[in-house]
Amino acid sequence: MLLRNSIWNLTGLALPTLVALATVPILIHYLGMEGFGVITLIGSVVGYFGVLDLNLTAGSIKYLAQFHAQQEEVKFSETFWFGFIFYSVLGLCGCVILFASAELIIRHLFYLSTENQQELLLALRLAAAGFFLTQLQSYLLVIPQALQRYDYSAKSECLFGILFNISSALVAWLHGGIVGVIAVRVVIAALNLIYLFGLLHHLGISLKPRLPSRVILRLLTRFSAYAYLSRMGSLLHQYGDKLIIGILAGPVAVTLYTVPSQLASRLLGLTYRLSSVIYPRVSAFSATGELSRLKLLYLDSSRLVTYLNTAVLGIIILCGEQFLSLWVGEQFVAAGYPILILIACAMFLDSLTNLPTLVNDGVGHPQITGQFALARGIVGIALVFIGTSIFTIQGAAAAHVIASLIMSFLFLYIVHGRTVPASLRETTQMALLPSSAIGIAVLLMILPTKYFFQQDITGLILLAVLSAIAYSAIGLLFIVNASERSAVFLLAKKIILPA
Repeated sequence: MLLRNSIWNLTGLALPTLVALATVPILIHYLGMEGFGVITLIGSVVGYFGVLDLNLTAGSIKYLAQFHAQQEEVKFSETFWFGFIFYSVLGLCGCVILFASAELIIRHLFYLSTENQQELLLALRLAAAGFFLTQLQSYLLVIPQALQRYDYSAKSECLFGILFNISSALVAWLHGGIVGVIAVRVVIAALNLIYLFGLLHHLGISLKPRLPSRVILRLLTRFSAYAYLSRMGSLLHQYGDKLIIGILAGPVAVTLYTVPSQLASRLLGLTYRLSSVIYPRVSAFSATGELSRLKLLYLDSSRLVTYLNTAVLGIIILCGEQFLSLWVGEQFVAAGYPILILIACAMFLDSLTNLPTLVNDGVGHPQITGQFALARGIVGIALVFIGTSIFTIQGAAAAHVIASLIMSFLFLYIVHGRTVPASLRETTQMALLPSSAIGIAVLLMILPTKYFFQQDITGLILLAVLSAIAYSAIGLLFIVNASERSAVFLLAKKIILPA
């Protein structure tokens, strides 16, 4: 089930990511460099309104999975309705605040002409409505995930993620401008919400309102109070750099920074989707006291995910420069390729903390991950401000590497042997070191061949295919164990030769 859930969860993000990457050149061409930067800044502003979110989704997944494993139907229903009521109120409050403060935000953040400011005001107020819809949408998506039915959540994310990106590009191509792009995204969010309500009915989730008991309120609010710190850190990390660059350097610099950093984050984000499926499993093992199985799950997952992240980083290094040139044009290569490599390295360092975070939260210690996530966000933002002030967008990217290196090491040192049921030495020897070392060796082996391929689309495809084959073959030989190899071959056989 874990392998199946991982593949479904990966698919739910992978296909929309491919479509999103394909539509970026269209959006830049028809909206312009400034228009694309403005769209990015609107997303960052709206994203920062997520500061109102107490990160109840993390607690909801944990306790929904736990109550489902324990067959506590009443507590399961109370947990679901507490989350639904909370995100309904949160979305409404954020929508009203964002709508009312839109003019003030534009006046102090966006450096545009008066005519463009009026268009942006309408777009930002439309995005306020989208905030309400996406809050409910993000919560409803965790219900099938808590039940370990990632096939259902992945289908929703895949379908509406593709519609989101294609419709945005289509409206831009039809000269709908910034307002048209934001408006169609709000419509897609509304359709997605309707679909999710139907999915809940299909899964047998009771839609009859039930007030949560004091026990449920206490459990979720206590867990979420600490998980909120993680939410704050994530917001600082995800949106702060773009806002700082927008303020200090303008929308065009935001575009030059966002395009390569978005490419790195989307590609490395795919492997997080593979690992995140263990969260409800960890919660279930913790609830039933199966710590030996939890330790084995953690070490095996760390070995596999670390190698995958090293492979993705290697492919980005090998193919990134040529891909940027063919994807969005030569004007992005000089400034964009160094940013792509720096952000990818920072995200690789951050990825080392993903599995420990999931295990730490799953066993009920969100205060540790929350404190470190907030510290990571604060340190990162401070360094990004300094780096941007001195070296503009290259300084911002370098700042992320420094912050990730420092905070990732500290987090790994603190949690291993304490809340994570494995020592740091054991994890390093059995997972982190062999997986990353073999991945780097594959990169060094392939790197010389990069210069034998032509600098066109055919050469890029051949290089990418060669890299993928090399990483896959070496991984199957030296990283994957016998039982995992058999499971992979069995799954491939079912896909290729369905019954």
